[in-house]
Parts: sequence; structure tokens; C-alpha cells
Amino acid sequence: MNVKQTLGVGLVSACIATLGSTAVAGPVAHEAGPNIVTNGSFENTATVAGSGWTPSGFISEGFDYFIDSNAADAQSGTRSFAGGGIGAPGFISQTLSTVVGASYNIHLWLANLSGFADGTAIEVRWGGNLVYSATDILGFGYQQIVIDPVATSANTVLSIGLQDDAFFLNVDNISVRQVPEPASLALLLGGLVVAGLSSRRRSTT
Repeated sequence: MNVKQTLGVGLVSACIATLGSTAVAGPVAHEAGPNIVTNGSFENTATVAGSGWTPSGFISEGFDYFIDSNAADAQSGTRSFAGGGIGAPGFISQTLSTVVGASYNIHLWLANLSGFADGTAIEVRWGGNLVYSATDILGFGYQQIVIDPVATSANTVLSIGLQDDAFFLNVDNISVRQVPEPASLALLLGGLVVAGLSSRRRSTT
């Protein structure tokens, strides 16, 4: 049993007490392409080492962060990431291949399973810039967070920071997908309409 692990005290449905988001969710229905995050569901390994994520700002794995293998603590599947940096967020990060000037949607699922809000915080950084933050996170089951940053480099570092001075916050199913520009989207939709009309014409002749 991990030193700090007292998860599973109970699920309390509530909203995040304080939101410090600096971004607004993008049009989810218009996302395109694959998820460019490696192992965003944390199912591939039982430890952070070799998981595709790089930790920083934590004390040690098994003390204030770990891959939580209790299926009851996962949003889906059997694993999630549990982190509780003490006094400040600890981070997990990975470098993503991105297109300069392109918009992306970041999805992640966050849970405070302990139910205690004091000393909790989350930060999401994109290329070193803070794009989402919240503090004093009330206890709840998983809630989805969606953020829509723009890439300014061909290689962008995604960092998720979690602080919980007494317990842990869990995150799961992290994904990043590109959002097409309006012109590209119009061309795509126009092509689908033409294809649909052509198919209908063939079926009626």
C-alpha cells in the first residue's frame, strides 16, 4: 500500500470549486486524426518508467505519484495515473509532434476520489504555457476537461501537473487531436456532400 494512498474514501459528485482556465473548449465534433498522446490511458505499464510519460517535481514514485492499478479508480480500463505533489504540483510530460499554427483539443479526465479539496490543484501546460488550472478541487468522480490550444512549434511538450497535499488526484484517458481550420473543414464537408449526392444519384438511376 502506498504511503499516501487512501483512495476510495467515497465518490462525491461536485464541480471544481475554482477554475482558472485560460482556454475554451474547441469544437469536439470537428476533431480529426489519431490521438497523438502515447499511453494516455496508462494501460501499457504498471509503472511510470517506460510508460511514455516523464515525471518531474514529485518526490518519488510510490510516494506521491504512481500508476494506479485499482480498476475502481480508473475512468475506463484498469489503470489511471495518481499524483499528489506536496506544496506544489508535480508533473508528467511528453513531447508531441505538432503542426505549427494548427489548433488541437486536449481531453483529460480528472477525479478527486478522496473527497478533500484543501491543498489540491491541477495545471495543464502546452509548450511551457499554462492553458488550464484549478485549485481547491472538490471531491467528485471523473469529469472531463477539454482545452483547445494552438501549436507554435513542431514539437510541443504537454505537461499535466497535480497537487494534493494529503491524498491524490487521478487522471485518465488523456488525448490530443488536431482540429481542422475552418477552410479545411468546409472543404471536407463539401466533399462529403458531393459524395453523398453522387451516391444518391446512382441509387436512383
